[in-house]
Amino acid sequence: MPNRVIKESIRTSKSVNALSDFEFRLWLYLITYVDDHGRGSADAELLKGLVFPRRKGVTEKQIQTALDNLANTGMVILYEYDDEPYFYFPNWDKHQRIQNKHSKFPDPPKESTSPSFTVSHRESPLESNPTIIQSESNYNPTQSECTEPQNAPPVLTMPLVDGSEFDIREQDIAEWQDAFPNVDVVQQLKAMRLWCKDNPERKKTRKGVRRFITTWLDKEQNRGGARKTQTTCEQPKQTAPPPDATKRQRAPDFMPEWAD
Repeated sequence: MPNRVIKESIRTSKSVNALSDFEFRLWLYLITYVDDHGRGSADAELLKGLVFPRRKGVTEKQIQTALDNLANTGMVILYEYDDEPYFYFPNWDKHQRIQNKHSKFPDPPKESTSPSFTVSHRESPLESNPTIIQSESNYNPTQSECTEPQNAPPVLTMPLVDGSEFDIREQDIAEWQDAFPNVDVVQQLKAMRLWCKDNPERKKTRKGVRRFITTWLDKEQNRGGARKTQTTCEQPKQTAPPPDATKRQRAPDFMPEWAD
């Protein structure tokens, strides 16, 4: 891997100086990590070992948060390929010398390579063969991607990275419940939906959302699930029997004189 160029203009750059100390360190280290085309994995678990091999105190959560902030400011561009997260540096070829013709990582979506693209993007890459790409004017999601029957209303929806919603129907829930019997599938789907809303930069594509759901449910199943504890019939609490009538406090057999 060739040496990278760090220009003196970073000292006065508004975008660079708006970063926190950790974000700046991550951004700088990522420049030394990426391949010759400025691309790399955006998996925080991998980056922890690749970018911070000797900093034991750095956590995956810190890396993911800083990476998302770098994407929000346009310092890096996030994208997905086969449901795996990647990133690249915009305008990399203007600042670095490219020696290798081929990148080690998948190509980002074509629309994210335009110069005006400055925000994070997690759309799945388009197919590399342009002859099989469906044009937007002819795009019909009910024919190409949506396989759920449209006659029944969805039970839940999952927010996607493109702003649309993925419909979850009764047959989907039944299928997952059968595959993960120890999990309260509906409750976990609600938790996933909330997680997606709280982590908008990590929302999934329509192609990858099912894998996201099954992976989540599989992990919950391996942890023992929540369904078993929630659906087991609870035994009614035993209440103490009423005290024996003979033991109850009785009125005295005589009445004191002052009670007259």
